[in-house]
Amino acid sequence: MYLVSLVYASTRCSDWKDKDIYQILSASGINNAKSAITGALCFNGDYFLQCLEGDRRAVNELYRKIQNDHRHRDVILLHYAEMTHRSFENWQMLYVPESKMSQSHILRYSGRQQFNPYEMSGASALQLCRELAFSLPEDDSKL
Repeated sequence: MYLVSLVYASTRCSDWKDKDIYQILSASGINNAKSAITGALCFNGDYFLQCLEGDRRAVNELYRKIQNDHRHRDVILLHYAEMTHRSFENWQMLYVPESKMSQSHILRYSGRQQFNPYEMSGASALQLCRELAFSLPEDDSKL
């Protein structure tokens, strides 16, 4: 088994409904557990930044599904690499809403005031997700 990390950015679709994020998170919790995928999802109401970890085949399959998901558009791969250990092993899918993203985190990893993962390098995007994951209080980071 080859363990990989994949990071992508996308934009919500034009007919987005607030309930869509809950559907994504609910399905992620169930499906990721079955596929042994872990990760983090940052979402500010417009842009998604997601890190996925797991077996190469399972992660690639999930990424193809995301590319074809009508709730996402402009899906861009930011980072893909083999890894020796997981960064998000405690989360089937950690959710980081905009309210949990501090201005200092965003500025440190993007050089911008506003969260826009398209303007970040893949390495910076991955580091932002890692830092956000471990800066959240225990109760806020469960999913």
